[in-house]
Amino acid sequence: MKVKDPVCGMEIDPKQAAGTSEYKSQTYYFCSAGCKKAFDKEPEKYVGQAKDHSEHH
Repeated sequence: MKVKDPVCGMEIDPKQAAGTSEYKSQTYYFCSAGCKKAFDKEPEKYVGQAKDHSEHH
């Protein structure tokens, strides 16, 4: 099962994620340390986007 990096939108295997973050009891997976860092700085920005995109497509 693939998961989507909330920052860049890349589909990644959770077992091979470069990092993870917990936010509002949800785990997010990242393709790189840079994406994790961006998410940790402004999680609300990316969580909102991820939800909007998945509902519209």
